[in-house]
Amino acid sequence: MELSYWESRWNKDKTGFHMDEGYPGLKNYWPALNLSSNSRVLVPLCGKSVDMIFLEQQGADVVGVEVSQKAVLSFFSEQRREFHTKDYSGFTIHTSGNIELWQGDFLKYPAQKSGFDLIYDKAALVALPPTKQTSYVDKLHSLAGPDTKILLHHFVYPQHEMQGPPFSVKPQKIDDYFSDQFTLSLLEEKRIPSEQFIPFRRRGLKSSITERLLILKPRK
Repeated sequence: MELSYWESRWNKDKTGFHMDEGYPGLKNYWPALNLSSNSRVLVPLCGKSVDMIFLEQQGADVVGVEVSQKAVLSFFSEQRREFHTKDYSGFTIHTSGNIELWQGDFLKYPAQKSGFDLIYDKAALVALPPTKQTSYVDKLHSLAGPDTKILLHHFVYPQHEMQGPPFSVKPQKIDDYFSDQFTLSLLEEKRIPSEQFIPFRRRGLKSSITERLLILKPRK
């Protein structure tokens, strides 16, 4: 699955994955992250997520990375925010307040710009097919410092019933990807009937989807 796929989805307004009100789990479990008020947060594959507004309101400096120009510009337009731009290392950086949106390929985000307190993966890993997930996880590891936490949201369902995205990532696979460097704690798990995902049922999904939210803390 190439970057052009996601650019096409945004350009055609096929963005049913976008949550107009943001992801409730972020707000519900923000205190459990125990971050300082001036934390630095990375949001990979951020789209135009309003979660970035919530993070900024908590005092965080937010860095979102998104390939789609339309998604980036829509974020600022819909939030009625002015911004300025500059080019850096193959990215166009849009800055407004304490939010920076880096337009470009997340896998090329410069390592020297790491130093994050939190990486917020809201269904970013599951947006990628298994053939791309390892490179994405390796990138997260390269950007995570000794104190970086990861808030990870993913789905589990019978993959043979529906072609992703979102792709199913089983708990054991999450362990394989992260347990060497992080301890994994489950914050929330709920099973959602497929009837609540009409577009997924049209694509063949019959079973329920298990939605999971985890906090990953670095091993000391």
